[in-house]
Amino acid sequence: MKKERILTDNWFLRESESTEVMKIPQMPMQVHDILYHYGKIGDSYQWGKTEDCRWVNDKTWIYGTDFEIEPQRPDAKSLDCEKYVLLLEGLDTFAEIKVNQKTAGRHHDCYLPCKMDISPLVKPGKNTLEIIFTPVKEELKKTEETYRDIVAEGLVEPCRFLRKTFHDFTTYLGNDPDFYKAGVFGRTVLYEIPDGLQIEEMDVQYSLNEALDTAKIQIHMAVSDGNVQIHAAVSDGNEGGGIYRVRARILYNKELIWEQEEPAGEDFMARIEDVHLWWPAGYGAQDLYCVQAELLRDGQVIDTWEKRIGFRKITMQGMLDFQINGRTVRLWGANLTPDQGYTLCEDTKRTERLLELARDAHVNALRIWGEGTGFGEFLYNFADENGILLWQEFYCGHAQYPDVEEVKEKILQEAEYMIKSRRHHPSILLWCGGNECYLSRDFAAPQRTYLTAEFFEYDLKRLCLRLDPDRYYHVNSPFFGSYSNEPGKGDTHSYTNSWYVPGSDIPLFASENLRVSFPGVKTLKRYLKRDILPKPVRRKHGELPWPQEYESITSAESWKKIPCIEEFYDAEKPEEMVYQFGAAAGKYIKDSVERYRRGRKADDGTMERICKGHFIWKWNTTFPHIYSSVLDFYLEQKMPYYYLKRAYEPLSVQAEVSDHLYVWLVNDTGMSQEGRITAELFDMQENRFVKREEIPVKCKAGESVMAGRLDSFGQFTRDKMIRVTFRDAEQNIATQNHTFMDIERHLTFPQSGIKIWREKDVICLKAEQFARCVELSGEEDGDPYWWDFQDNYFDLFPGEVKRVEYGYRHKRGTIKAKAVYDKTCAELNI
Repeated sequence: MKKERILTDNWFLRESESTEVMKIPQMPMQVHDILYHYGKIGDSYQWGKTEDCRWVNDKTWIYGTDFEIEPQRPDAKSLDCEKYVLLLEGLDTFAEIKVNQKTAGRHHDCYLPCKMDISPLVKPGKNTLEIIFTPVKEELKKTEETYRDIVAEGLVEPCRFLRKTFHDFTTYLGNDPDFYKAGVFGRTVLYEIPDGLQIEEMDVQYSLNEALDTAKIQIHMAVSDGNVQIHAAVSDGNEGGGIYRVRARILYNKELIWEQEEPAGEDFMARIEDVHLWWPAGYGAQDLYCVQAELLRDGQVIDTWEKRIGFRKITMQGMLDFQINGRTVRLWGANLTPDQGYTLCEDTKRTERLLELARDAHVNALRIWGEGTGFGEFLYNFADENGILLWQEFYCGHAQYPDVEEVKEKILQEAEYMIKSRRHHPSILLWCGGNECYLSRDFAAPQRTYLTAEFFEYDLKRLCLRLDPDRYYHVNSPFFGSYSNEPGKGDTHSYTNSWYVPGSDIPLFASENLRVSFPGVKTLKRYLKRDILPKPVRRKHGELPWPQEYESITSAESWKKIPCIEEFYDAEKPEEMVYQFGAAAGKYIKDSVERYRRGRKADDGTMERICKGHFIWKWNTTFPHIYSSVLDFYLEQKMPYYYLKRAYEPLSVQAEVSDHLYVWLVNDTGMSQEGRITAELFDMQENRFVKREEIPVKCKAGESVMAGRLDSFGQFTRDKMIRVTFRDAEQNIATQNHTFMDIERHLTFPQSGIKIWREKDVICLKAEQFARCVELSGEEDGDPYWWDFQDNYFDLFPGEVKRVEYGYRHKRGTIKAKAVYDKTCAELNI
């Protein structure tokens, strides 16, 4: 039977001109991490800084190990009847692979695994494997020489000819532009295949009938004997030394519901009735089926394959306007960037936390950014199981790409591999050619045709149509319109703090939207590696909005992308500055996302919701770095995370402050809603609600309804606020919201008198007067991270009990609750 051996032991690393050998503590592991383990470099590389490790770029690094091979047939004196395939899942990036001192192949693409037949090079007994990584500088120099005419035009950077991680060459994610990672970042797998007979790949395709209750499934297996693909015409005979057959099964909830056996090379056709559909989160269950295959020779299993699928029908009614199983689904999501920028080795525990926090924040879609790096199968399985839709981009971004066949062919190979290996996942919504390729042209050379327009608009599209015809292919993000970022034609990247973009108030689809904010004080100290943070200074003309010291951990002109901090009180302490930026970014998120979700103006006379989706830029932080993420580098929720979570609640009641006060109900639950909205006017000085109105409302699934105007409130001073509460037909509070009538800088908040107590595993809070932005924090034995309060940085009206659950990591410690303008905090020991 085919055997899989993961080579994890006895690995070493050495520099090519040195005799010193370093045993690698675990595999996979990249060069910088190994050198840090042995004290050869400091930890600054984990911040993306290269001042003490730039020398690593100049060296050739050699990974090595050995492995034993025993013929599966005891009497065999050679390996002639067996095939040995080496799979290197991740190489970064310019590698020569040697087996027993002989070159087995070369690999120059970090987005593709390397797979090679090493049968001619191995022998019974001990074998050696070496992977030799040449310096990136050498490859850049070769590129500049080979393509000097193209490079001289100034439109294409030399690094864009290389298929290495995009942001090793830029400062955008917070690293120095010469932080060239190197080494092995994926599994090293040796396959031992008797007679070379195996299932090369399995493809599962299906169609649903109009009623969406019956599926026709086609299962195709490519079976090979090591030299050629086996066809049904010969697989039942004795050619090749036996009878080859394939058995296929389909299981639901581990129960066998279909099984069939055919000669190898035959396709299987199955019909499943009363199918359980796969739904995105909030619309139904994420039912999955398991498709299994076994390759048989003379009745013995010699290879297996397995994939999970989900039955769903996706159609696009208009640009980025999706229906899934007949229901309109709008995308409220986030952009994923690389998790830890200093290594390509994936930490699935961190990936799991990224995804769990997204699920908990009502995120129903994630964009896998084209300038990022690949995620492993764990992410796609999680998305399948939790109903998170994936906007999957190919790895191209913010640059002109050269019209060179070698480069285009590599990108096509990457795309083909991605499509074939991922297309069975029901969570994948669409394929996209990349990030901001055309937008970069709009900035740099707006009058010129994009160099590789035909490649993105035709070559990649044809590939998608051939391999996965039922999924939408989006040329690039953003794309469509008289310019690539036009909000009313396609998707748009909403950098409206630094760009003027006509029509951006309610875009068709905001695939990026940002405002810069700070992480919490505890994280900011770790970012800067100091216990005392610099004191904020009053901003003067032409100066930065923060102390100069922060420039070392910012990038991409982030000072231009700040929120409306001028609407908040000036900060005199670091804690106040963190609040000022966080609350301002949160206010922007609340205002813009609520407007996008309403999708239209109150008086436009239609029920159409223009905006089909919104992705916050960005979800996570790749290096310790100040930018616009909602999670910091240590995967702690920043203040904007909670504003986004509240704005993404599927059922949302809203008060719009415009020429009139409008009350809305927005329904993305998948079920019709009926009840009453209570609107109240709260006076902080009198500490009570002074006006009230009730409005009946009905709202179908997928609709936003302007329920009424609050003209009855008449004229009042702006130091008040509006609270709106939607109660369903059973008088249960389904959702609640409030909005201030003036900017915070104009308001005076009382001392709230917060009390805190615990009921079982729930934190309870109550205030005597209005509490502005209550922050919950915890600490257990000096550890302040990952308390995972289900809500935080919330306002609290007097006399009402707020109940907050928290995470499972901490079973004891101290929890503090403090409203931002309170002079004291409440404490609870658990």
